Amino acid sequence: MKTLKDMINVGVIGCGSIAKFRHLPELDAHPQANIEAVCDANEDRAAKLARLYKSKYYLDYQELLEDSNIDAVIICLPHHLHAKVAVEAANAGKDILCEKPIATTLEEAEQMVEAAKSNNIKLMVGHNQRFAPSHQQAKQILDSGKLGKVTSFKTTFGHSGPENWSIEGKDSFYFTNDTIPFGVMGDLAIHKIDLVHYLLGELITHVTAMSGTFQKPTNHEDSSILLVRTHSGAIGTVTASWTYSMQENATVLYCENGVIRMEEGGEYPLMIQYNNKNAVYYKLGDLMTYERKEPEKSGVVFSFINSLLDHQKMLITGEDGYNALCVVLSAIEAEKTQSIVQVTTRMKQAVH
Repeated sequence: MKTLKDMINVGVIGCGSIAKFRHLPELDAHPQANIEAVCDANEDRAAKLARLYKSKYYLDYQELLEDSNIDAVIICLPHHLHAKVAVEAANAGKDILCEKPIATTLEEAEQMVEAAKSNNIKLMVGHNQRFAPSHQQAKQILDSGKLGKVTSFKTTFGHSGPENWSIEGKDSFYFTNDTIPFGVMGDLAIHKIDLVHYLLGELITHVTAMSGTFQKPTNHEDSSILLVRTHSGAIGTVTASWTYSMQENATVLYCENGVIRMEEGGEYPLMIQYNNKNAVYYKLGDLMTYERKEPEKSGVVFSFINSLLDHQKMLITGEDGYNALCVVLSAIEAEKTQSIVQVTTRMKQAVH
């Protein structure tokens, strides 16, 4: 059993944009997190970030895992490398925050979850949409029962593409690696799938999909629309695209007693419109605050560190990451077979 600590020493594996602009600034902003080391095969990247945060750097992640001063790791590597590194980190006794998607296959995701359990360490997946103030407030309202059952929904995540975010630019692994099974579905749609699971408190059970590659130099899809059904029977669409010149991140839930509108733009990130014509407008921090590179604003790292300090359950578990990946892979199968696929998970839904 791990003892309570006043400080969590963290090693960050992978020094690309997600580490540089989100995880490292958020670690630096947390009063009880210490950036003990960073790691990247590119020595220039690793050395620059190590100097910035006054930490050590490694070129080999296995050497970082052997560092006895490190309590936890954040994995910021290309998707197909997540599982191998996470399993080794679990075997080394390090708690883990892994960027989404948890892995590229269900077998790999299950290996990660089982390695964490067998080594009694915590595994969290970085589905950051759960931490948006509008989404957390909407979750409270839904759980209160005021709006009744969700009957249908639509959710969209679109931006201009990974080449405008990745540190590799047009050489992003999405454009150069054909071994990963998805493009925008594993990058953006998976965020919204996890958000649906979180808000509704139930899993997506059936999916069909259509996708295409319209603008990006990749063999993977750059635009997708999924039609899904949840366990209770609610139906909805999940839209994801790398072809939007203006970012879109909206979610609308149609309920028995009204409508919840989130992140549609404008002054109010959350609006509740009741069937009796009354409306409530919430002026909250918007979802894209962290995109402006403000430390701690995504909430992911703070939640991870606080869970380790307080020995609390992670808000986004390995099982959650597995279940979201399961929907994405089922959507890919559905499109290939031009059918509706039943999403069969082998893992119990996490309770939130």
